[in-house]
Amino acid sequence: MWRRAEELGFHAAYTYDHLSWRSFRDEPWFGAVPTLTAAATATERLRLGTLVTSVKHRSPITV
Repeated sequence: MWRRAEELGFHAAYTYDHLSWRSFRDEPWFGAVPTLTAAATATERLRLGTLVTSVKHRSPITV
């Protein structure tokens, strides 16, 4: 999908980072950072980003 977007001439592509979204609750859910990492390795020029980043539920400290 990311390569195809680049082939079609898109300059940027974004993904979501929500903890829940009613319409996607029964579908596979992928984290934004790993998804964008995979997209970056598969493309050369496509600018990548998130639409929204949910930071308050992700502590960088493991207890």
